[in-house]
Amino acid sequence: MTSLSAIGARLKSAREAQNLTLKSLADAMGVTPSLLSQIENDKVQPSLNTLYQLALQLELSVDELLGIESGRDTRRRTGPVQRSEDNPVVELESGVRLELLAGGATGVVEPLMVTYQPHSSTTAGALWSRHAGYDFGVLLEGELTLRLGFEEHVIRAGDSVHFDTTRPHVYLNDAAEPARGVWFTLRTAPEQGAAAGDTDPRERRDRITRAKPGSLSDVLNALHNHDDWG
Repeated sequence: MTSLSAIGARLKSAREAQNLTLKSLADAMGVTPSLLSQIENDKVQPSLNTLYQLALQLELSVDELLGIESGRDTRRRTGPVQRSEDNPVVELESGVRLELLAGGATGVVEPLMVTYQPHSSTTAGALWSRHAGYDFGVLLEGELTLRLGFEEHVIRAGDSVHFDTTRPHVYLNDAAEPARGVWFTLRTAPEQGAAAGDTDPRERRDRITRAKPGSLSDVLNALHNHDDWG
């Protein structure tokens, strides 16, 4: 089990190496400069979505951003069966537990078992999240509230959802019992043009698409195998 923290120095170094300002990087990601500043100073924990977007925009692998030595065993599971004890697990500060399920290492689609503790949310403070891709999910137990743009939907056990995740969204569990479900996330490279130094946003977008970070699966696998975290 692991958590996200203390990547600030590496993030700042990578940003400055590309001559990007906080504002230019934030604009390219669709977040605020204040948020990036707090992450760089290790005052807040980045969400997995934010970590993924940072890796893409900075054209780094997740391992590089997390400071994981190259060549480490990533323990990627390629067989037809993945035991529950082998699931890469991340506990977010917001009270959400993510488990990467079988097939997640392929990078084609990211199957996640997600558990929301009572009064938890996708992001700390129930802030909006937004990233390139699509979410498909089914709630197995409990109850969640999905805020999707100006809409609000109550999801109960047996209900399923799907939506374009470029729309601002956040899940909340306002109940006294945990909520648990399975989500399949299809991710695509962000289509925002980048910041300073990019004369052709399309050229940078092509570079980002070819870049090394991979998907949220890589984030979870990398964190799962980083002995110094959590």
